[in-house]
Amino acid sequence: MSRDSGSFRDPSGYVFQHQGRIFRALDGGAAALLKELDAQGHLARWIREGLVVGTRFVEDPALVAALTAAHPGFAAFAEHDRIDPITYPYEWSVSMLADAGRLTLRLQGELVQLGLSLKDATAYNVQFVRGRPVFIDLTSIEKPARLDLWFALGQFNRMFLYPLLLIKHAGWDLRSYFLSNLDGRSTLQVGQAFPWHQRWSPALALDVGLPFALEKKVKAGKASAPKPPAAATAGAPAGNPVVQQMTLRRLDKKIAALAEAIAPETVWGDYTQICSYDDEAEASKKSLVREFLTQAQAASVLDVGCNTGDYSRIAADCGASVFATDFDVGAVEQMYRRLRKEPKSITPMVVDIANPSPGIGYMNAERPSFLDRARPDCVLALAVIHHLLVGANLPMGAIRDLFASLAQKHLVLEFVPTDDVMFRKLIEFRVNLFSHVTLDHCLAVFAEKFTLLRQEPIRNSPRTLLLLAKRT
Repeated sequence: MSRDSGSFRDPSGYVFQHQGRIFRALDGGAAALLKELDAQGHLARWIREGLVVGTRFVEDPALVAALTAAHPGFAAFAEHDRIDPITYPYEWSVSMLADAGRLTLRLQGELVQLGLSLKDATAYNVQFVRGRPVFIDLTSIEKPARLDLWFALGQFNRMFLYPLLLIKHAGWDLRSYFLSNLDGRSTLQVGQAFPWHQRWSPALALDVGLPFALEKKVKAGKASAPKPPAAATAGAPAGNPVVQQMTLRRLDKKIAALAEAIAPETVWGDYTQICSYDDEAEASKKSLVREFLTQAQAASVLDVGCNTGDYSRIAADCGASVFATDFDVGAVEQMYRRLRKEPKSITPMVVDIANPSPGIGYMNAERPSFLDRARPDCVLALAVIHHLLVGANLPMGAIRDLFASLAQKHLVLEFVPTDDVMFRKLIEFRVNLFSHVTLDHCLAVFAEKFTLLRQEPIRNSPRTLLLLAKRT
């Protein structure tokens, strides 16, 4: 039974794996509260509506005994639906972060009506299933001391509001915002990112200018720091919840407007329109990809350089669970917006495969690296090999090793020759540096770790599609 590396800070319980299944240990207070919500029908409704992850209390005596023996001292255990892959906010697009924030606000709003609250508001409490956000940390639910105030509001701002404001008004990106600090940026840090006149502009005054000024006064000793919340009592929480609900509604509108205002700029988002394929070549490629994936019978597929997700959708239609990655934030944003309208078993991720997300947090393991989380049956590497060769300056052997470390069973690789129009655009005056890059060279290098199963030319194109099986 392995404990989740990121689940250790909450004394109410933690997440662990047992025989490939996901469980959560619950102390007496958390178990009683969640079972009450379950008895009242709230938990089932939230699950049905896709608000929280699928959850069931463990009732089987033998399983309870086994879990208790391995995790003593807990009152109950719950099983969650498995989510794979796990993603983090520095791998999301703008709308993904905004939707995760709005989900958190919606859940908090419903809890307030029940006299409850979320004790934290971290973005890491949200994951994506079929392109939709779901809340996963049920032990975050508690009975608060007050209902007019949300004591996790500061964290919510750091995790959701501030990054969107910095993207919109200062040109930041989610990767740089979150990788430097797991819990986001402080009020002072965010305020210092703007000149004083911008901090007090209508768009930022309430959420940046005023909190920044108050925080500076506290630091200078000219004002008292806010008192920590008193412990919850057996009676009803104090304060009128209407006050908090007004704040939640304002934030929801603000975040929705920010996400809509941030245009999904993209480098390669129109790749399918500007690439070297004509209609016949594109149809041939799609047909071959479908054939190869069907032959591979992959339960999970990593689509590297997925662009806006056309081939990810083919993989999903073939029955695979797909994680679709691209370094182009705008392309991932477009893919996600389409998924909201047309759900598929696809998880979009902003990942540069040549420089993927590292392991960060406590012991560099609290949030595992992308390479540690990505273990697909099949890697789909279409129209990316020339970008890795030229843009990332990776030798063919390094590309092979990268894909071999990711793919558990199969690799679908599109070979792009140097006389391809898109390859020529990349190399320009460096043709001689890549004169050795031929199909035979590619096959010889990959043969060290893969077995060639199929090799098919893409009609009306100089490109070749390869189906490779990983050597055991």
